[in-house]
Amino acid sequence: ALITSLLTVRRFSELVSQEVKAVERAPEKEVEEAVEKVGKETVEVESKEAPKETEVIKISGGFESLGDLATLTGMDSIFLFNLSGLPVDSYNMKEGERVAASLADFILTLRRLGFPADTIILKNGLKALLLTVKKVGDMEICALMVGKPEINVDIDEIKELLQAYVSDLVKGRER
Repeated sequence: ALITSLLTVRRFSELVSQEVKAVERAPEKEVEEAVEKVGKETVEVESKEAPKETEVIKISGGFESLGDLATLTGMDSIFLFNLSGLPVDSYNMKEGERVAASLADFILTLRRLGFPADTIILKNGLKALLLTVKKVGDMEICALMVGKPEINVDIDEIKELLQAYVSDLVKGRER
C-alpha cells in the first residue's frame, strides 16, 4: 500500500508539472481576446453625467467561468473533477480525463491509508492546491488549482468561492 501511495504521489507530481509547463507555454488568451475586443468596439460618450454611486464589490460566487475565479485568486489553472475520475469543468488545463482519473485515485488512496485529503498543498517551483469542494448528491467534487509559488491564498475563502461556483453549475444544469 505504501509503494502504491508513493507511486501515486509521484504520478500526481508529474501530471501537475506537465500542466504547469503547458500553461507557461500557452499565450495569454484572455489578454489577446480583450485587446481584440477593445479594438473592434467603438465607444460612444454621452454628455449627461451619471449620478455618482458607491460601488460595493462582494466576492461570493456568481462567476461566469473558472477563468474569472482564476483571475480573482491569481491561479494559472483550475480543474474541477469528481471522485469517479470524471472532469466537471476546467480552466487552462489539458488532458482533463487523464488528470481527473489520476487525481481521484490519488485522493482515494490517501483516504484508504488514513491520511486526511480534504486540503493538500504542494509547493515545489509552483503551488498546487488539491481541495475537496462540495458533495452534490452522491458525487464529491474536488478541485486542483495550480499557480506560482509566491501566491498566498486563503484556503477557506477559495473553498467558499468554489462551492458557490459548483452550486451555480448545478443550478444551471437543473434548468
